[in-house]
Amino acid sequence: MRRNKIGCVIGLLAVLASLSLIPLVQAQAQPPIRQDECMAYAFTRSGDHGFLLENNSFAYGTTIFIRTNCEELQLKIDGEKYSTYRNQTEIAFNFESPMINMTLESGNFSYYAENVSIFQDRFTWSDNYIQYMDEKPTMTFIELGALTFQENVVSVASIVMVWFLSVNIYWALINHYLDRNLFEEVVE
Repeated sequence: MRRNKIGCVIGLLAVLASLSLIPLVQAQAQPPIRQDECMAYAFTRSGDHGFLLENNSFAYGTTIFIRTNCEELQLKIDGEKYSTYRNQTEIAFNFESPMINMTLESGNFSYYAENVSIFQDRFTWSDNYIQYMDEKPTMTFIELGALTFQENVVSVASIVMVWFLSVNIYWALINHYLDRNLFEEVVE
């Protein structure tokens, strides 16, 4: 009976270990786009950073760039036809609205970017931030040496806490096993 119980526990642990190796979500990559298929995407740029326009996303910059390999591409903004482009690989246009719903269409291809919030260029708002900080200097900065020391202290403290908790949990499990399954015989 005892041997059967140990076999069940070992079997259960083996099943749990094998289940932990199975990924929870199966992700599939999009198949690569063939050269004869149409592809287009839109993005904004602020400094050296580009922001892809997707559904419910944020972007910085006032110039929208579109890259495409389509022969003919129709651009709709807020449901209305904005422009049609033929045989162009990169398109750029300025757009000042803070919210945009954009559609790129070409034959069987469609690219939607809805509820995109477009903010001013990064350099504009960084200048406003610097100006604001000059008016209200309430921020205190930490020196790099102090920050590094704080990070080291937190790292060592977390390692000690994890070690202490692990030892206590293992100690309790071992004591529970010994108290339940083993006994001592006292001889006079």
